[in-house]
Amino acid sequence: MMIRITSPLAGTYDYTLSDLWDLGTNEESIFNYSANWGDLKVQPIVLTDIMIFDIDISCKEGLAITVEINSLCLMMNFTLSGKSLPVADDGFIFEEGQHHSIFSSGYSKFTVGVKDNFKFVCIYFLEGSLKRIVSDVIAQLSEVSEIASQRLILLQSSRPTTRQMSDIIQSMMYCIHKKGNHHIYFEAKALELLFLELDQLENISMQSSNLFLKEHDLERIHQAKMIVEKNLLNPCSLIELAHKVGLNDFKLKKGFREVLGTTVFGYLYDLRMEKAKMLLTGGRSVREVAYEVGYKNAHHFTKAFKKKFGYLPSGIKKLTVIMFFSVGIF
Repeated sequence: MMIRITSPLAGTYDYTLSDLWDLGTNEESIFNYSANWGDLKVQPIVLTDIMIFDIDISCKEGLAITVEINSLCLMMNFTLSGKSLPVADDGFIFEEGQHHSIFSSGYSKFTVGVKDNFKFVCIYFLEGSLKRIVSDVIAQLSEVSEIASQRLILLQSSRPTTRQMSDIIQSMMYCIHKKGNHHIYFEAKALELLFLELDQLENISMQSSNLFLKEHDLERIHQAKMIVEKNLLNPCSLIELAHKVGLNDFKLKKGFREVLGTTVFGYLYDLRMEKAKMLLTGGRSVREVAYEVGYKNAHHFTKAFKKKFGYLPSGIKKLTVIMFFSVGIF
């Protein structure tokens, strides 16, 4: 199995399963890297057909990280802190308190936009463990059918990390540096998380039949979400967006709130403000950033930014300096 991680700043790194076995689980980290853009630390737990990664990233500027997997696997991603930004059509949003899973039937590629401090836990169930534990689920996801496509959309959508899931992850992180027979413990906890994940998906699927939004409309809602993400400067009107995805505006509004927990324009506002914060942190002027995120009037942008974060855009450099001092960068 190959995992390739690529970024424009950090270079390209290839990790193979045999290399991980050679390193074992007693290494302080498989990867510990510091550069002028920030720091990256990856702590692995290597089990039989299961790999767990505790990943910490600290970025002084936005960083696009692309991950490629060349084998059958199921990846569960739990974000413990921070929030990513959409950076490409194949990108995923990672947000604190949320998780999602990615199924690779043989090859998978996705991109994550990282900024500030970001921490998440990834659990990879490789082909051997999947065929041994959930062969029926893998068969369903591997089908070439509309139903299988709908299952994948639901699987890959961001969902709340439950208290039970959070407790399991925290207990795993507490034991990550311990030696001995802890591989038994980690495998049991990984399987418990997989059970909770599949149980949550089943409950959501069952509930959707009783909600306003039917399962066959999920793809249209996620298509609308991607259109919003790619058009921050010139967003569609609600009517235009509804026409683009084949829904009426009433169903789009209700469905968008049901799936994402906010309105279409509430989601657009959040994306604009998060991108603006990243650009301001990188040293861009308020006027430039206002234009970059779709505001023609810098005053309107300033009001919107303060409403979101509680402080003016011009104050972000001071806050960034305070943050750097607090984590010992200077």
